[in-house]
Amino acid sequence: MMKELSMDERVQLLVAADSERLAYFVEQAKATQLVWSLSNEEGFVMVETDDGDCVMVWPDAEFASQWAVEDWDDCDAVSVSLDTFTNEWLPSLALDNISVAVFPNIEDEGKLSTAQELTALFA
Repeated sequence: MMKELSMDERVQLLVAADSERLAYFVEQAKATQLVWSLSNEEGFVMVETDDGDCVMVWPDAEFASQWAVEDWDDCDAVSVSLDTFTNEWLPSLALDNISVAVFPNIEDEGKLSTAQELTALFA
């Protein structure tokens, strides 16, 4: 289990470069064996970007929950095992050509990764 982040550390991560948030996401997912996303009764949240549809993932429930406002106030942070994420989600997302917004911050900034890129990072 990873140590609990202070509010200062959380804020620093949110303003960090996309590459730093991506590295933190991968490190946390490997340590906790969990990936977090948002879900409602219709399923996991998908967002449209200029590059097409994407699914959003975060390193913990608290970061994911920060997005459960406005359009997504009916969503809850839901964990997905790293095994399910790497063996089911990523192959399916690759087939459907859906990107992954990794650890987007509150400014809508996040590293858009392909399923193939993330598969390589978790290999």
